[in-house]
Amino acid sequence: MSVKIKLIIVMTVIVAVVAGGIVLIELQQVSGITRNLSSQSTAYIARQQAQYWNGYMGGYMRVLRTAAGLMGHFEELPAGERRNRYEEMLISIFEDQPDFIRMFTVWKPNALDGMDARNIGRIGSTGTGQFAFDLGRETGRISAYIPGSVVPAVMEHINGPNTRKDSVDHPVPVTVLGKEVYAVRIFVPIINKSNGETVGAVGCLLDIDFVRLGAEAAIMEYGEVSSLSVYSGNGFIMGSYNPERIGKMLIDSETQFGEYISIANDAVNHGREFWCSGYDQLLSTTLQIVMVPVAIGNSDTTWSVMVGTAEWYVLRDVTAMTRFAITLLIMALIIAVVIINIVLSAILT
Repeated sequence: MSVKIKLIIVMTVIVAVVAGGIVLIELQQVSGITRNLSSQSTAYIARQQAQYWNGYMGGYMRVLRTAAGLMGHFEELPAGERRNRYEEMLISIFEDQPDFIRMFTVWKPNALDGMDARNIGRIGSTGTGQFAFDLGRETGRISAYIPGSVVPAVMEHINGPNTRKDSVDHPVPVTVLGKEVYAVRIFVPIINKSNGETVGAVGCLLDIDFVRLGAEAAIMEYGEVSSLSVYSGNGFIMGSYNPERIGKMLIDSETQFGEYISIANDAVNHGREFWCSGYDQLLSTTLQIVMVPVAIGNSDTTWSVMVGTAEWYVLRDVTAMTRFAITLLIMALIIAVVIINIVLSAILT
């Protein structure tokens, strides 16, 4: 091999190493910046979704608070009319709220009209005559039910330290028209407007299928959203990019968290933000994951929204830049070889 060829090879290698090193460093920096910006974008979407669900649930809470506010003026009505008036009010509201599987009001003993003893055996009363009106549409028709477990649950809450707070339970399965759905029980306190005392509560059993529909719509709307799930505060999956996981628990099903699944579950249980990166076997890609809590009313219950963005989507521009940089590098090397050859030919002749 001639000295000229050896020099061309050596100088070409030097140019390739220097130029390639510069390109590699630049691409790594761009990749890091892109990942950071993408994480911020994913977090923005997660927070936006959290606000959306806060507002969505806020609509149902306002319905209940409006009813509770009206009932708080009960002393302005004749005592003998109060039960009938409030039963009619609940029936009217219930008819306009198709997502309410049940709607109910429970009052402290004798708090409404002092007539519990006269109402023993009346529909809308407990065995002691306590006012507890419970409506349902599980059969497709609106019917009044004998007050059940909702009475002790409400009484425990309004007699406890959080009496002025809303109550939001975790989802449970309910059979409606022969089909199993998931629902959450929500109720808000009724405050006596004359003395500020909590006298009862009004609430509902809410079908949460709208969470599934909302999660699916968000995935369709945002190109960067590869996965999205909504969890109740105990880790119950209410909506998911994988419908088969709905009704299961995060700790048992959400494999995209990988080694961070226990930390993610703890974040959901305590209503904290959570960030990580994990491989999703369902989507066959690594995800950048951000999880944001959602406050439900003024209760102690939070939901959490998980949003994941696929690595390929995050680095799609970097991938294009890499291809372009490699093309330029190859062209630069070809030009360098030509120039080196011309220079060496002039020097060595």
